[in-house]
Amino acid sequence: METNRNIDMICQHKADGSIIPIRIRMLDDDGAYQEYRIRSYKDLSYKGNIFDMPDVNRIHSTGIYPFECKIESFGCVRTLKLFYNSYEHTWKLISCT
Repeated sequence: METNRNIDMICQHKADGSIIPIRIRMLDDDGAYQEYRIRSYKDLSYKGNIFDMPDVNRIHSTGIYPFECKIESFGCVRTLKLFYNSYEHTWKLISCT
């Protein structure tokens, strides 16, 4: 999976302001959309509002929400690091292991 790019996300915004990622969709190498259901996730915003991102030294923002999500792809569980930018209303895939 190509990292450091915007992705489509279906998520739930709860009444308390928290966000629950549900499903992601992204283009594969052949140009076809692939969908993955989020099996589990961790909201990493409790760590504060300073984040390390590739190609950027450090980001200090209260509008960036980091998540670590697990998906299943071809029978293997993969861990994704995602960021939600509330100012731009975009989700970005940062890393995949």
